[in-house]
Amino acid sequence: MNAMKQTNKRFTYLALAAGIGLVFAQAHAANYGTDLNLTMMPAAGGMGGVGIARPQDVGSTVFGNPATLTQFKGTQFMFGATYYNVDVENTHDGSATGTAWSADSEAGPWLVPNVAVSQSLGDSTTLGLGLTVVSGVGTDFRGTPGSLDPLAEILVFGANAGVGHKINDNLSIGAAATIAYGLGQLGLQSITSSTSNFGIRGTLGATYALGATTVGAYYRSPLSIEYERVVQFAANGFHDVTVEQPQELAFGIANESLMNGQLLLAADMIWKNWSDAETYEDVYDDQTVYAVGAQYTRGPFKWRIGFSHAESPIKRNLGSRLGDATSIFLGGATVPLNPTLVQYVQATNTQVIWENQLTAGLGWEVQPGLQIDAHVARAFERDETIGPTKADAGAWQVGAALTWRFN
Repeated sequence: MNAMKQTNKRFTYLALAAGIGLVFAQAHAANYGTDLNLTMMPAAGGMGGVGIARPQDVGSTVFGNPATLTQFKGTQFMFGATYYNVDVENTHDGSATGTAWSADSEAGPWLVPNVAVSQSLGDSTTLGLGLTVVSGVGTDFRGTPGSLDPLAEILVFGANAGVGHKINDNLSIGAAATIAYGLGQLGLQSITSSTSNFGIRGTLGATYALGATTVGAYYRSPLSIEYERVVQFAANGFHDVTVEQPQELAFGIANESLMNGQLLLAADMIWKNWSDAETYEDVYDDQTVYAVGAQYTRGPFKWRIGFSHAESPIKRNLGSRLGDATSIFLGGATVPLNPTLVQYVQATNTQVIWENQLTAGLGWEVQPGLQIDAHVARAFERDETIGPTKADAGAWQVGAALTWRFN
């Protein structure tokens, strides 16, 4: 009888951890935690996600550093998408659940839209608009014995509006606003619901050009979305969970002095403040992302390659809460959280454990005023043991877009 009670207790705690923990469940955002940044853009995606100083597609200026809008003249319209797929396997030894299990997550694949347009107003000011997915998470272990059938997904679509203004021949500044629409579902048995809501954030940026070298930087504010009545924390009904994408600081440099201006070299660094982002702060530490990329132009073709590396955001000293939750209602009782259960949440949040990504791309000016850009990328598989669970994760993507240029 005591053994049976102990087993039931283990399953109760596991369900608790999975139910709330799916707020953070497997990120499908390559090397940038749950944020996509420029990794899915048609040209930047082939250059390791770089584009803070001198972006090569209009989507990267609309969703990156708004000061770079001044580099795009006339009217430019981009339409495309990126196909994204993840490979994740979790292996649990049974010590937390009483049942050992191993399974692949069935979440995804995803298709990320990339739509953007820029319009210059005279010689000094350029406007930009765009729509894409800016952040996302997802997991699906339904049908796996011992896993309690977790299912969750959070997708954040961003509509950006920005303006860049050239102060003089060297200095440009810019600002952008993101209106985000988030879809959230934190699924486990009957303690969850599907919901949606809106959020807003802002970006301020600048670039400085000196000859063939351009430097750029921006600050981006946090993006908070409250998912109302999404998970049951206690006996008195469903409760709200606020998920906040972090504020970030970014710096980039680009140079096109080599090979008579045919070779562009660029490098970016992005710092993400996960430790102050609501809900994420309980499982993530701050993260720094480094990316380098190159583009060689020959005739109508642009050949691209890139590499990025990210520090793992996994937090080591854990507390006993996830967001506003210190307990959850499950099996007719309110069960408290503890650091061990939060660690189990990290173990199911495995897709950010990869660190290195290699990319390649091609741009082709089909005719004057029409260009196609395509890229492929692979986040190398990496395994890590977190508590009683071992995770092995990797990802790959392929994307393309057409860009029309007028005037």
